[in-house]
Amino acid sequence: MTDSLEQQDSDSRNKNPIGFILPFVVFMAVASRYPSIDANTFPDDIAVNSYFYFVIAQVILAIGLTTYFFRQYLNEFPFQFDIWGVITGVVGIVLWIGICGLGIEQNVMQSVGLGEWMPDRVGFNPFDKISDPIRQNVFLFFRFALLAAMVPLIEELFLRGWFVRWWEDTDWQNVKLSSIGSGGIIAVAVYGLATHPGEAIAAVVWFTLVSYLMIKTGKFWNCVVAHAVTNLLLGIYVVYFEQWHLW
Repeated sequence: MTDSLEQQDSDSRNKNPIGFILPFVVFMAVASRYPSIDANTFPDDIAVNSYFYFVIAQVILAIGLTTYFFRQYLNEFPFQFDIWGVITGVVGIVLWIGICGLGIEQNVMQSVGLGEWMPDRVGFNPFDKISDPIRQNVFLFFRFALLAAMVPLIEELFLRGWFVRWWEDTDWQNVKLSSIGSGGIIAVAVYGLATHPGEAIAAVVWFTLVSYLMIKTGKFWNCVVAHAVTNLLLGIYVVYFEQWHLW
């Protein structure tokens, strides 16, 4: 009887989408509290220090929440991925940087008289805003941990682990990733557009590309790997070429 009750409790936890949703909600809640930093912000001022600690807090919270629910993730998606995740991630970053470099979004918005609606992305250069070299390195460590590890995991858990499957059918756990239809692909593309307005076209292309990977391989962890590879290469590109507005 006890074993039966424990099994029922386990099944109930596994069917609850909270593990896929909560880390994303917490991440977005912290991000919404980022202080305003512009080109005129002085090094080491209150806004800079606040941003420094917000990034660290996001990483710690993300690790804690995803670790707590990790068994559920593995029960839902056995840890399987292949080389296509890496290849898609590399292709994705080439497309992202290329499209952003062309400035297509800005040209389109300006041509229809909506240029003022484009978000102003000053970017955050830790070498200008943080004077202490040790703190610079600490920031870069946590910023890369957030960009290349926690964001790919949290966003893919929310988006492809739960949202796109729920979009297809409210009985979402019975929906296989390989069976997602055109409606789900469009929903994911709209999500990318909404969350990356400054890189709208690049976001739609990238999220659609990874959706194609999801459907063709049916492997959730391929999507996480592709996302991580793209974000890691983006971070390297941002730091090496000082394109701070891209992260």
